[in-house]
Amino acid sequence: IRSRLSCGPPHKFAPSLPASFKFGAMADKLEVGVKLQAMYTDGEFYPAEVVAVSDSDKRKKAPVKVHFVGYEASDETWLSLDKLKSKLLPKAAVPKAKAKAKAKAKAKEYDYSGLEKGMKCSAFSEAEGKFFPAEIVVVSTGKGKASAPVKIHWVGYTNASDEWVGGDAMKCKGLKLKTKEGASAAGGMPAAARRLLLVKPKVEAPLDTGFRPLVLGKRAYLEATKECTDKLEWALVRTDGCGTYSLPVFDEKHKDVRASSYLAGVLIQEMIWQRSASELVLCGPKKICEAVKKAYSKGGAYEFEVMSMPNVCGHADKAFVVTIVEKPEDLPK
Repeated sequence: IRSRLSCGPPHKFAPSLPASFKFGAMADKLEVGVKLQAMYTDGEFYPAEVVAVSDSDKRKKAPVKVHFVGYEASDETWLSLDKLKSKLLPKAAVPKAKAKAKAKAKAKEYDYSGLEKGMKCSAFSEAEGKFFPAEIVVVSTGKGKASAPVKIHWVGYTNASDEWVGGDAMKCKGLKLKTKEGASAAGGMPAAARRLLLVKPKVEAPLDTGFRPLVLGKRAYLEATKECTDKLEWALVRTDGCGTYSLPVFDEKHKDVRASSYLAGVLIQEMIWQRSASELVLCGPKKICEAVKKAYSKGGAYEFEVMSMPNVCGHADKAFVVTIVEKPEDLPK
């Protein structure tokens, strides 16, 4: 059995490189194909691979191009040395003042809602002081598991080695930090929605290579739900009538159910700005209806629409209302 001690990414707390470190010294060590940890836009480090190393003056501030393991080429990016972690790069001493500041820092609060069974991640082994490849087995919402709600399986090991870990001991793109208000610090798109809805077009937009058209995502979603029997229906009420829509959705116990509530929110937003509305009426699976209702409430993802529609509709004294009905025939026509 492959030993965790003999391989794997470097320690989680690898400090930044010294200011005196020159590109020339690093160029001899980092090569195309080298595995390392690289910082993503959310400020966290993830498994990556070097795809290019430049000695050009134009690239001296960010000389290394990396590809994040498991993601598309469009996510590749040029990074500076302080955003890379590798045993091939020298470490600098951590100033005592910074060490004391870290000790006094408050514990981070994590948003685990983007994690799902089967997702790939890296988990920290206290025994060896390193991160190793792992896979999420269970994400618990129970109070008893609040400090370590994620059960992970070490890749290449038996189930007997599975462990429960918290956010500080794992790295995964679905894991986010909470803000003071309790919201996710980076993005609100569930992993299931990203997987189904972010479809790369055959012809990339030259000014935005990361652009993913909604029409392609919706087409992929409808293909994935073609066998589903449940539907979410809604009506957007206005003084001179209403707009209606019906969307096939995953079963409430399906692993991709959050993609359904997310897409519904986006489509409702689109309809609201096309037609305006003073009220949203929902009908469908309880869990999905409640998720959409929460999104279209004060403090939710679509708070701007909720607060704007009364003024748009010409009755600022009447708040935007979201109601849930049990039967499709109870929806306004």
